[in-house]
Amino acid sequence: MKSAPALIEPEVLRWARESAGYSIDEASSKIAVRAEKLAAVEHGELQLTLRQAERAARVYRRSLAMLFLPEPPAEEPVETQFRRLPGSPQPPWPSEMRLLARTVTERQEAAVTIYEELDEQPPWIDFSLPFSDVADTLADEARTALGITLDQQRSWRDPTGYRPLTAWREAVELVGVLVMQDGSLPVEQLRGFAAVHPLVPAIVLNSKDDARARAFTLVHELGHLLRARADHANADADEAWCDQFAGVLLMPAEPFSSDFSALRRSEPTLLNAVDALSRSYGVTPAAGLVRISRLHLLAQPELDRVRGDIERRSASAPRSTGGGDYYRNTLARLGPAFTRLVLAGLDEAAVTSAGAAGLLGTRIDHFPKLIERLADPVEAA
Repeated sequence: MKSAPALIEPEVLRWARESAGYSIDEASSKIAVRAEKLAAVEHGELQLTLRQAERAARVYRRSLAMLFLPEPPAEEPVETQFRRLPGSPQPPWPSEMRLLARTVTERQEAAVTIYEELDEQPPWIDFSLPFSDVADTLADEARTALGITLDQQRSWRDPTGYRPLTAWREAVELVGVLVMQDGSLPVEQLRGFAAVHPLVPAIVLNSKDDARARAFTLVHELGHLLRARADHANADADEAWCDQFAGVLLMPAEPFSSDFSALRRSEPTLLNAVDALSRSYGVTPAAGLVRISRLHLLAQPELDRVRGDIERRSASAPRSTGGGDYYRNTLARLGPAFTRLVLAGLDEAAVTSAGAAGLLGTRIDHFPKLIERLADPVEAA
């Protein structure tokens, strides 16, 4: 039986494609129609079938109903909505970035709705941290507020970095920030970003990055959220400020300096000392060396020599091939906080089973395993 035609306004279909960042050739390949036909449909010369329209809606990450609007909706370009994203690609954004940004916004709005249905106040509202424009001062206050002690941090000593990442992520989620991970863009293009929201802010980390680097990015982006909430966002100065904030929060000056002095005496080489120090604080050796430099703990020739050693070692290190446990990867992608909130909404009938499956991007019969993994929150590799 021939599929029914989809009576879609050409300009709406064109808007859906362009807002997703796809060219005609890219979109036609994903929808499985000829590029010539898709172009003709967007010019009002042909029509998609209903099945093709359904595929187009999935590819463009729009509801099928939205494609049947009489005209494109008034919607800010995603680059404008996220104009405060630090380090994001220059407009026009690639399709992966546009779709990711839209997904984050949808999850934030869904979280607000569920909180309202549960009659609960988002934790971010209660996270009262007096703002200081001095990065070191705010970092000290933030470490106290996040509740991670130096003894805890020193006890992790996980060379993979997943234990520190998990601990910092849990602490940031507890204050009301949704923490998600995504691997659709290369690390060179995006390490992470903060999505500002008055009730449910979010941080996205690149899952292709080293776990220790993700922990640094997480704290760096928390700095952006704190500056934005205090109306101190300044695109020209924020990156350096947030790097300083993250460095001080993760590597407090006095204990870090003392530990480095002790390790220089006990380790056979300077590189060994930097490695051991970085493991103690759950950061990459490169980040540890930057902090050593800012605290003036090494002379420039020594810094240059160790930096060269680290860069050569990094260039020859094997790359992660991904994979791992489906449910842990799903939790990393969504973030445990968002997953828990959706499942709590399901328990309280604030969300239907189908609605929860849609928000989590998984099947209903996967819920029990997700709940099981939530009880053992170790990041996916």
